[in-house]
Amino acid sequence: MTSLTPRLSACAAGLSFHDLPPEVRGWAARTLGDTIGCAIAGADEEVVRHLTAVLPQAPGPSARLGRAGRLHPLDAAQINGVAAHALDFDDCNLEMDGHPSVSIVPALLAMGDRLDASGADLMTAYVAGVEAEIRLARLSNPAHADRGWHPTVTFGVIGAAVACGRLLRLDADRMAMAIGIAASAAAGLRANSGTMTKPLHAGQANRNGLQAALLAEAGVTANPAALEHRFGFMAAFNGGVPADMSPALAGWGRDFALLSPGIAIKQYPCCAFVHCAIDAAAGLRAAIGATAIAEVEVALHPRRLKNIDRPEPRDGLDAKFSTQYLTARALLTGTVGLADFEPPALKDAPTEALAARVRLAAHEAADLSLGRVTVTLADGRSLSAEASVAMGRGPDNPMTEEQVRAKFLDCAGRALAPAAAAELHDRLARLADQPSLRALTALMQPGAASQPRAAAVAANER
Repeated sequence: MTSLTPRLSACAAGLSFHDLPPEVRGWAARTLGDTIGCAIAGADEEVVRHLTAVLPQAPGPSARLGRAGRLHPLDAAQINGVAAHALDFDDCNLEMDGHPSVSIVPALLAMGDRLDASGADLMTAYVAGVEAEIRLARLSNPAHADRGWHPTVTFGVIGAAVACGRLLRLDADRMAMAIGIAASAAAGLRANSGTMTKPLHAGQANRNGLQAALLAEAGVTANPAALEHRFGFMAAFNGGVPADMSPALAGWGRDFALLSPGIAIKQYPCCAFVHCAIDAAAGLRAAIGATAIAEVEVALHPRRLKNIDRPEPRDGLDAKFSTQYLTARALLTGTVGLADFEPPALKDAPTEALAARVRLAAHEAADLSLGRVTVTLADGRSLSAEASVAMGRGPDNPMTEEQVRAKFLDCAGRALAPAAAAELHDRLARLADQPSLRALTALMQPGAASQPRAAAVAANER
């Protein structure tokens, strides 16, 4: 059997910025920036307020995104991680069956603030973590997700440990210890989708992953074969250890999971499994016009139906996983945005009436991302449309630069002045050229643009 943990550790520890081709650097800057925008937008969500009311917060060098103040790296990683996932607007990946960046980026920013890392170092560490978690998912899914584990945290905590370990420049042996420690901190249930506990998973992954890297650096030991051991991660989480470990290792540093199947940036702030139905429904809206709708059928892959059949969502979080509600909003308004998960949209009478006429079905196509919406009108006509968007907008079907920028400015604008949000976007787009992370994170906090000494002040808060 291949010794997975040591070999994966060596690959991650050895990855350099020069190993990243221009396309990888471009996508890494885009997905890092998107995650930061989501964190700023989510900084004042109810779950974050509850967390900060309970969590002891020590002062330190690491910025709270979208809010004033700097905290101990572990506290910042956790709070910013929850904020980044609170709106379910962060990116996703088909192989991971979860959200790759949100489990890594907040921890990296927190650690990078302490080190005052460069943008190039941050990017290299991010790619190492993303590659590790997605490649581990390659060996584990679909059994892992089908057993009810939430991949965003179960794989994500290992991705965060690897990313932070790379930023700390751990050697291969210490990286293996970080992976082993993180593997014992992996937990999270898909049953909690649509509740405040789901974004807590992202905070948990960031805090525990960063803590694992710091403990490994300090000399704490773990099993150097924690992933493949007969009592290890894959045996416990997947029900068995695969005989062939090569999918997790082949092509490392050449064939990047970041590009294929890629990371999809979300256009809509809700479960990615429903995005194809939203696109298809929005496409039908003009053809329907003012004619009354008698019935709507949404056909999705049977694996996608397990967690998104919620005909009467309880609140905005639950509505993010309700195919019925989301399809109805798309048919009525042509899109789905942040306001659709707040009053008065949630209690909109026409939406509730239409959602009650939406039924779900399973299609027989092999494409996991395919969705088909069929609308039966009151006059007897039937209209149908379908869409397949690979869980969002990935490299094969990307959002335009203008769409990505508009999303970032919309998200960051919840806490930052328009000029500050624009400056931050432009600097994140040139992440590899940024010499000081502290100067960059200062721009992620309110009032930074009008405070010329913000970077200097941040540099002294260690």
